[in-house]
Amino acid sequence: MYLFAIERTVQNRLPEADYGLYFSLLGLGMLLQVIADAGLQLYNSRTISGHRQLLTKYFPYFILLKTLLGGVFFVALLLAGWVLGYRGWEIGLLLLVGTGQLLNSLVLYLRSSLVGLGRYALDSWFSIVDKVCMIALVGGVLVFFPSLLSIHFFAGAQVLCWLITAGALGILLRGKLVRRWPSFNRATLWMLLRGGAPFAIAILLQTAYSRADAIMIERLLLDGAEAAGHYAAGYRLLDAVNTVGWLLAGLLLPMYARLHARREPLEELLRFSVHLLVGGGLVVSIAVAAYAGPIVELLYDFAEGRTAVILLFLSLTFVAQCLNYAYGALLGATGLIGRMNYVFAAGILLNVAGNFWVLPRYGAPGAAAVTLVTQLFVAVVQAGLAHRWLHLPVSTVGWGRLLLLAVVLGGMGMGITRLDLGWLTGFLLLGGGGLALVFLLRLFGLRQLAGLLGSR
Repeated sequence: MYLFAIERTVQNRLPEADYGLYFSLLGLGMLLQVIADAGLQLYNSRTISGHRQLLTKYFPYFILLKTLLGGVFFVALLLAGWVLGYRGWEIGLLLLVGTGQLLNSLVLYLRSSLVGLGRYALDSWFSIVDKVCMIALVGGVLVFFPSLLSIHFFAGAQVLCWLITAGALGILLRGKLVRRWPSFNRATLWMLLRGGAPFAIAILLQTAYSRADAIMIERLLLDGAEAAGHYAAGYRLLDAVNTVGWLLAGLLLPMYARLHARREPLEELLRFSVHLLVGGGLVVSIAVAAYAGPIVELLYDFAEGRTAVILLFLSLTFVAQCLNYAYGALLGATGLIGRMNYVFAAGILLNVAGNFWVLPRYGAPGAAAVTLVTQLFVAVVQAGLAHRWLHLPVSTVGWGRLLLLAVVLGGMGMGITRLDLGWLTGFLLLGGGGLALVFLLRLFGLRQLAGLLGSR
């Protein structure tokens, strides 16, 4: 609801270049957010889950560390913005975006404390508080005071909503703490930094190869801000469908971990997860790619040919990301995700070098193609290394059926788009045919899906 009712409407109402600049600055903030987070969120969640009494002991040190790292984050953000050429009101927008990212990092840390305490349902509610506030605040302005809307107002509203969420979490956790004031202890702070470092490196590398393209589009092209806006339009749809893959990965990770801890075979769950995620991803991606033009015209007032090409490439990227979700959950559960940092670093080099080459020649659609190549490279290498490290036969998955699904679906897409049908009819026909093929090829069944959801 937030992505399409609020964020999409804001982009349609504002000048193209304004939202494109915001999207680029958001990418820069996400890249540098690792400084403010330093892997502390994941480290805290893992530590507190096993030893809940440590929340009271370490909470003050975490807060002090977050405060110090927040200052370093702002210095790095302003320095990076200045080096990249941002000036004047752009720096003001960068500060708003950075403040939002800093508060987002704080909220994620506070939520990790809830997870560590086993308050999973409460954490789920707090995961949507900021979006509910944005829907109410920005939605109200869009309906009743549209003249007040600006990109600075939108970024400022996010800061306010993150602040409300962080304040509510702080009040909730305050009653569970004995020592409430941060204290300086160099040994303890250094210990926490060392503990979070492996997570921070992985987060930085994964964010870099998936978000650097937005910054490069905005900085390297003559119409960079406008082009970044078109790129953001396609990326919004990718974010929406990725939510499903991310949720399924969250279901798979504890299942893999349980099997690994019991030294039980992983092959059956791996086969099912790859078939489910990649098979479903192929159906969605090919249907969206086939009708990328009508979809962007329906959603965006500023849509044009390049918007459709961007969406075409980014929709196909979803298949690669689904493969990453399946194998990422496996490697994370078996303690091997840290070995992937070299692959993530190679992904960054491929993405940056590719963008330097394609952007002057093909613009933002070229960057979307580079994103597809980068994600496919990381996904294939990750899958290959997972089989090697865990001594799992490549034939475990049954790649032949997935390849057959891709070929048949691609042929159906080319055939249906040439028929004299409305785009919505063709889209539904292609999607429905894809689902029928999934079941005919026995990639997964309804009983397996029910079993996955019921095992949570």
